[in-house]
Amino acid sequence: MNYQTTIQKNQDGWNAKSEAILGETTEGTRMLSLRTSKTRGGLASTASAFIRSTKTGYSVDTTVIFEDFFKSNIAPTPCSRITEKAIELAHQAALVHMESLIATAKVFYNQTTATV
Repeated sequence: MNYQTTIQKNQDGWNAKSEAILGETTEGTRMLSLRTSKTRGGLASTASAFIRSTKTGYSVDTTVIFEDFFKSNIAPTPCSRITEKAIELAHQAALVHMESLIATAKVFYNQTTATV
């Protein structure tokens, strides 16, 4: 599946981000974000889940620390110089894992709601 990717440079340097919808909740839409950025010794991606809701006309992303799905160090890539092209290549390598991350996150939330 193809995911829309945004690559931008901010105060932390170059990063890339792709998002996928995990499902609907009573609070809003549960999303999974895959973000590639600089790490110690190169580049790596992190996947994190959050709920996106629209309150008073503004989009709000909410996550609960230690309760929402999070996975780090996905597709680590050694890199000596962080450029837009290097971020793009590392993010493409991480996107290969996106389908399995979505499946893992869905299982995580199914188990979480089953135990409550």
